[in-house]
Amino acid sequence: MRKVKRVLSCHFDEGRSGRFIARHCGMARRSVAQTLERFAASGLSWPQARDLDDEALEAALYPPKRDVSGSDVDWARVEEDLAGRGVTLFLLWEEWRTTHPEGMSYPTWCRRFQHERSRQDVTMRQNRLPGERLFVDYAGMTVPLTIDGEKHEAQLFVAAMGVSGRLYVEATLTQKVEDWCASHVRCFEDMGRIPRIVVPDNIKAAVIKPSRFEPVLNETYADLLTHYGTDALPARRRRPRDKALAENGVLHSYRRVLAPLRHHVFHDLATLNREIGILVDAANARPYADRSGETRNSRFESIDRPAMKPLPERRWQRTLWRKNKVHPDYHIAIDRHLYSVPHQYVGKQVDVRLRGPAIDIFLRGRKIAGHLRSDKGRTTTVKEHRPLNHQRAGIEETRERLEHQAQAIGPHVLAFITAIMKRTNNPELGFRSCYGVLRLAAGHEPERFDDACRYAMDLGTRSWRGLNTILSTNADRAGAEPESVAIDHANIRGPEAYT
Repeated sequence: MRKVKRVLSCHFDEGRSGRFIARHCGMARRSVAQTLERFAASGLSWPQARDLDDEALEAALYPPKRDVSGSDVDWARVEEDLAGRGVTLFLLWEEWRTTHPEGMSYPTWCRRFQHERSRQDVTMRQNRLPGERLFVDYAGMTVPLTIDGEKHEAQLFVAAMGVSGRLYVEATLTQKVEDWCASHVRCFEDMGRIPRIVVPDNIKAAVIKPSRFEPVLNETYADLLTHYGTDALPARRRRPRDKALAENGVLHSYRRVLAPLRHHVFHDLATLNREIGILVDAANARPYADRSGETRNSRFESIDRPAMKPLPERRWQRTLWRKNKVHPDYHIAIDRHLYSVPHQYVGKQVDVRLRGPAIDIFLRGRKIAGHLRSDKGRTTTVKEHRPLNHQRAGIEETRERLEHQAQAIGPHVLAFITAIMKRTNNPELGFRSCYGVLRLAAGHEPERFDDACRYAMDLGTRSWRGLNTILSTNADRAGAEPESVAIDHANIRGPEAYT
């Protein structure tokens, strides 16, 4: 519009000729003539046009073209119909022409359709920061795997860095959270650095409650991210452009990994991943198509890697959480082993974190005890966890009460109770089993229960569980011989019949 105003100014204000205006404005003489013709057809006067802005002047001189065909096409409906199986753009145009015989031609129809689609399908270019995002996903295709004659479909884990696009691909047996997290660990170690953000899909191993605003992560996956000091930004559901680089990585995994391996037969996961690693290294070393000479590896080392976080000193291990109640003997049970807790927390509900060989006990988020896993004996007791003024008399009173209750049932019950309390140096650790034995006695006859305790002592059993098994299986009665009784009947001959 600046040239148009210059043409009009030269013509009306200075009275210049068309030849001079064309040379002065750098235009063809025909273009100058057409501009003056359009201005004359607009009905504007030069004083009016001088005060108009460029947009208004353009609207006056170049009004929008009328649709000479008179068509009113619902292009959104055309887009929807085109998604049907076997439906083509030519078929839709033919159907439209039946009601609009004088309408636009097929090339014009295609051009208008592409124009309308481009207006609707607008994408935003994403400028990613170096080392910021790692895009992760599982490929849709699987790899056949035969292990010990059993067929499996190995899943393909794909990760790609945001700027360099460096790929990491590996096969796992499942998409469960264990394999999902283990693949992340190996991916981080392969890169040697940690991205600031991980962009996963909404699979159950990563997100247990998808949400556009506040997605809820899987607890195990969240613990892994916290350990490595990174965050997750799950892609929105049904928005593949949120993780376009992961989709591109999946495409490359199809072309550079799965296609070359399509004729191979694998019988173990290690061999499969070794072959995948060779192909992925070749893909990362392949130059980009922009003829810059750079590769994914070189761009990763120069751009992504310097901006990423270092690996932590300790490798992540899966964490399990349990809730336990501290028993009166200030111990909690983990996998049939007892671990001590400071005595002041007796009766409290505590959270137990199991991570590798370590057992950490928390109360309201504060760590109150820690142990290493043990399979020796039945108890692990820290001396400092016992009460400072632990009165031995209280223990003796409990012992005497248990022995008195056992004596009232039978002598063998007393012997069994005493043997349980002698299993450890601290008799109070056997009080729980003794209470269980006395509870068993409430459901059986005293004589029967006393005989079962005798039978348990003969077998060397010194536990509530062993006694319960004897009672439930009637093992104590299996060895007893039934008392024989002579049969007196008229049809039975006595010994005199054989003399």
